[in-house]
Amino acid sequence: MLIRFSASNYLSFNEEIEFSMIPGKSRSHPLHLVKGSKRSSINVLRAGVVYGPNASGKSNLVKAMSFSRNLIVNGTRPKKHIPRIHFKFDTSCVNKPSRFEFEFKLKREAYAYGFELDTQRIHNEWLYRITKTTQKKIFERQTLDNGESKVEFGKFHFKDKREQKLVILMKTRENQLFLTQTIEAGIKQFEHIINWFRKLIIIFPEAHNHGLEFTIERNGMIHNLMVDFLKRFDTGISGISLKPIDLKSSASALPEEIQTQLAEKLETGKTAIFNAPNNTRYLVSMNEKNELEVFKLMTNHKIKGSTDETSLEIKDESDGTQRLFELIPALYLVLNGDYVCIIDELDRSMHPKLSFYILELFLNSQTRHESQLIVTTHETNLLNLNLLRRDEIWFVEKNKDGASSVYSLEEFIPRYDRDVRKGYLLGRFGGVPIVYNTPSELSKLGYITG
Repeated sequence: MLIRFSASNYLSFNEEIEFSMIPGKSRSHPLHLVKGSKRSSINVLRAGVVYGPNASGKSNLVKAMSFSRNLIVNGTRPKKHIPRIHFKFDTSCVNKPSRFEFEFKLKREAYAYGFELDTQRIHNEWLYRITKTTQKKIFERQTLDNGESKVEFGKFHFKDKREQKLVILMKTRENQLFLTQTIEAGIKQFEHIINWFRKLIIIFPEAHNHGLEFTIERNGMIHNLMVDFLKRFDTGISGISLKPIDLKSSASALPEEIQTQLAEKLETGKTAIFNAPNNTRYLVSMNEKNELEVFKLMTNHKIKGSTDETSLEIKDESDGTQRLFELIPALYLVLNGDYVCIIDELDRSMHPKLSFYILELFLNSQTRHESQLIVTTHETNLLNLNLLRRDEIWFVEKNKDGASSVYSLEEFIPRYDRDVRKGYLLGRFGGVPIVYNTPSELSKLGYITG
């Protein structure tokens, strides 16, 4: 579970910002908490909802998490630049490193992992085991001026002495994270750490190919779940059918390079939903013979006045229905496993009731899994203290210098019965667009005629 994320000198973030899933003083909705098993353990919230006007930086918060996550999981190529984007509106930021840090809970332990970098190198990198009051070093890495990495380890034991020797002798490129390098070298000492980042699901409004991350055990649950959700959301879909794709046929819609990519990603017995560039959805499986099986997802609709049904491709459905096909697999994972799912613009192309229902479903689920759902949105109907705690509501606002700040409703002291939605729209908490001219003023300026 995500405990806290911080970043600085990246996109619209100049000074360090912090997004926290640590509960505040609120006592409402106690089931929204996942409590630690020890007194020293860190309690964590299950949900977070982030508001802000267009161009405020709320999507940049998600992009900062996505950039650092991808760097950890996928690494870099030798002699390639690191694609970081520094804060543009301060000349001192050009040569200053960007900083990212995740604090997260993994089973009974909590960790802090972070790094500082520019486009050329990783300057510093660290991993600590943490509690409410202490932190113990696992390793610290520093890149020297000559490009060599210096790694210092804390007091902890390697599970495998052979791996310990490999780590000591291992050389890490200046543009590569030490943590990532250990995985590429086949060292499993820190595999549980990088696996946490692999299970960090991030969905953007214009999602492409993210289905490759939604790998699940091969069974009928995902099919039943999707049909159930699509019916509940009143899409008019009565079922889902699978049209087999002959990959050996010249008419196959999937180029060989995409087939190779899918085969590399999928493990035996796993299934994923893949979004092709033309917005066609495929169900992809790796069978016991390590052969790729691909099916085109089709939606079934009842024909009025008949017992027959007709089928449509997903790309022919409404934008809202297509968005649901992106979100439902993520919901399946957070309801059935230890995943953190971050959705940028939850309300994109969807009715307000659906956004409310998705959060309500997740928060009311009796799951024992340590999962989280974090979303950005403009949907003010979610600003409801019957649905959310104050410490689950966050705002992002940009100042006159173009720098974004991140803060929680918990920093304000509204009465429990106060209409938070109304207060937000009135600007009491910031994070709302400033409209400089009323229609009458625009008319006087000549922008509105007639």
